[in-house]
Amino acid sequence: MFYPAKASGYPYSYVLMEGGTGTLLYSENGWAPIPPYHSAKLMTLLLCCEAIESGSLSLDSEVVVSKNANSMQGAQIWLDVGEKIAVSELIASITVGNANDACMALAEAVGGSEEVFLQMMNSKAGELGMQSTVYADPTGTKPGSITTACDTAILASSLIRFEWLREYFTTWMTSVRDGRAELVSQNRLVRSYNGITGMKAYSGEDCGDCLIASSERDGLSMICVILGETDGDRRFSTAKEKMNIGYLAYRLYTPRLKDIFLEPVRVKNGVKSEVAAVSGELKSFIIRSGRENDIEISYEYENELEAPVYSGDRVGSIVYSLDGEELYRADILAGEEAARMNILLGAVKILRTVFAS
Repeated sequence: MFYPAKASGYPYSYVLMEGGTGTLLYSENGWAPIPPYHSAKLMTLLLCCEAIESGSLSLDSEVVVSKNANSMQGAQIWLDVGEKIAVSELIASITVGNANDACMALAEAVGGSEEVFLQMMNSKAGELGMQSTVYADPTGTKPGSITTACDTAILASSLIRFEWLREYFTTWMTSVRDGRAELVSQNRLVRSYNGITGMKAYSGEDCGDCLIASSERDGLSMICVILGETDGDRRFSTAKEKMNIGYLAYRLYTPRLKDIFLEPVRVKNGVKSEVAAVSGELKSFIIRSGRENDIEISYEYENELEAPVYSGDRVGSIVYSLDGEELYRADILAGEEAARMNILLGAVKILRTVFAS
């Protein structure tokens, strides 16, 4: 269906992000505000996944449909008040069918009420760094919600770690409620793009034709967000093009311990004059294809440390750069402890030095 998004005052925007690292690769109007519409349901799904992860909910849990959920208009699976439905079917209805009644029922199951769940949504958005996003309801259909392509990509990157969701996101057709509600995905890429893992396609009068697509190849996870498109077909061809470019242009670089050479760090007023240094956690990061051998590694150490120093204290940074641009920074940690020197220990140390000479 065609919606003149630009005429409504919201510009076209797109973002390509590497989801595993959260690296923004390309962007056009990435921070331009636009109503989230059905993309708000991804936040509902994220909070549901976290509830399942914590054990407070399961895929087999049965949800009793409220009058509020039953009252939802637009895309729906026609839930009845008092009807019991499994969480797994609600998830399918949201991922495949964009169903508003299923979304509200799931939100109430996770939060206890729409109001509490809405607070959870906005709190989570802030926690994730979605600085330009505000939700007015769990479905994204009420006026007052706003987001951006960049924020939507951040949200999508938070969902991809739940790999069990892929089965839902990549389903083309299914049914729920014992076959009484048929679901057909609007995301054509689930049938045509190599490595597709999700996420959501939708159209709205205010937001135009939109697509959030995620895929994975060779350890890279591409997330393409297209919002405010005026051509429903073009959003899919554009997403394919952008993700293909991403896979060709970028590689995942994994730091190796054997490439790192750390010096001991001096300690002032300690029983030891220095402590061994070790690397903190090394995470993979994104670089341009073919530039693996051009990565430069440098080290930044804290000035002389004051005892006491504890194992695991941060004492510096390992910096990875390319052509003078910093790409990644990892911590250098103290690999051992150094207690503070007291008068008695100082005297013993002096005596040992005297007798040793």
